[in-house]
Amino acid sequence: MYSITNMLTHFSGNSIVSVLALVSVHSMTLADEPELSARWTPATAVIRDLQPAVGAVYSFRDNGRASGSGSLVDPRGFLLTVAHVVGDQHVVLLGGRPPLRASLIGKNPEFDLAVLELGGPAFNRPGAPDYPLDGKPFAFIRLGIADEVMLGETILNLGSPGGRGIVVTSGIVSATSIAGGNALALATQDSNGFQQYLQFDAASNPGNSGGAIVNLDAQQIGVVTSSIRGEEGIHFAVPIDVVRRCLADLLHCELRHRYVSGIEIDPQRPDVMVTGVATDSPAFESGLQIGEEVVAVDGRRLRDPIDWEFTKFEWKPDQNVILTVRRTSEEKQTELDLPIQLIPRNRDGGIEVDESVAAGLICRTSVYDPQIPDPLSDDQRPKGTPQVVALPTATPPNLPRDDHYELGFEGLIEIKEAGLYRLGAKSDDGSKVYFHDRLVADNGGNHASQLRTGWIDAAPGKHPIRIEYYEDEGNELLELYLAKGDDEPRLIQASELFHVVAP
Repeated sequence: MYSITNMLTHFSGNSIVSVLALVSVHSMTLADEPELSARWTPATAVIRDLQPAVGAVYSFRDNGRASGSGSLVDPRGFLLTVAHVVGDQHVVLLGGRPPLRASLIGKNPEFDLAVLELGGPAFNRPGAPDYPLDGKPFAFIRLGIADEVMLGETILNLGSPGGRGIVVTSGIVSATSIAGGNALALATQDSNGFQQYLQFDAASNPGNSGGAIVNLDAQQIGVVTSSIRGEEGIHFAVPIDVVRRCLADLLHCELRHRYVSGIEIDPQRPDVMVTGVATDSPAFESGLQIGEEVVAVDGRRLRDPIDWEFTKFEWKPDQNVILTVRRTSEEKQTELDLPIQLIPRNRDGGIEVDESVAAGLICRTSVYDPQIPDPLSDDQRPKGTPQVVALPTATPPNLPRDDHYELGFEGLIEIKEAGLYRLGAKSDDGSKVYFHDRLVADNGGNHASQLRTGWIDAAPGKHPIRIEYYEDEGNELLELYLAKGDDEPRLIQASELFHVVAP
């Protein structure tokens, strides 16, 4: 168990003026051969193996500090946690290592996920060992497969409640996939658009957020995110399929480092199977084919799609990458040269507007048959009489009816400063946001109010934007959001939206 004493005194702005952390680690007393003890169980074996891969996360912000938990999911020092734990600066405590600095790599507030990268010692103490202590990779936890999670199976909750150090509680999976809200109401709707959670009953307290829910195969199947106050044993975790799906978005390797590979893989598979190859991309030119499995990069074997994403994070423009692929069941390996192509500084440059522009977006409305499977499909785009609106909303003027209607908005959005942004919409029900005719935020399906965003790389100027929305039944909402980098998304103002005035 861990005994942690820390004193956090005055800090100004983003700088910690004085932090003192003393960590003492006491080993468990077991028999010389613990596996032969009657107390040795599958759970104790998992705890022994995974405890070094779970960290206590301390974040520091202008308005105070917070503590949470996280799990190492890659031996290079990438730590998975939740977005509501991260701040401006971070310190992570792991067993057997000094307190370490950690920097934010990316966060997704919509799914409450974030990735930190561990760095050197957080505090300069005389005589402190250099990082890393022994030169060995970090211990890490493998991510499980969502389809293999079983209702009622035993799970362990590994985290740092109250910032006191790593604590383990046990319980079961109470629900493999559950949406918030009344079950009867959800049963009358298409619930595909609702965010799903894994529910568990192991004790979980403030500070457990970001911690790992693991099964007895030592696989992480969820990230602790919330509880229902006033109800006993009702706790929720982000399911592992959502984590796998969001990881590429959290790292956004190609936009971050400005290269393109042209390779698509399925993050839910246990292997790195190629599911798409972009035309005229380096992958296409190298001869890589759909259905092949990437088994190694530059001679280093890949574990799974998670390893693939963190390996891509290390690539840089103009680098030559050698992929080893398995073409058949005979495991024939072929080396492929994959030159990484540099993306122009701002892939989505502002367009040249020859015509004059005016404030607002062009809006079209129409009704739809509630029996159609996807009101946001291309052949269902609204074709009503165009009208100018200041902002995209769910209730523009002259709305034809209260339910079962579609809205389409087109125009230009002005970006003041070059950089990476998250663009998207909060909606009830479904919406999609297109930037330069590319889908960047898919918030489709019938659901309550929720925000979905996607990455864009934009130069200063006015950019084509299109928003599609539909209202099924009940409440309605549509709001457009923008965030610079990992800043919190903000509402887009009417002064940022325009349309071309026809001659």
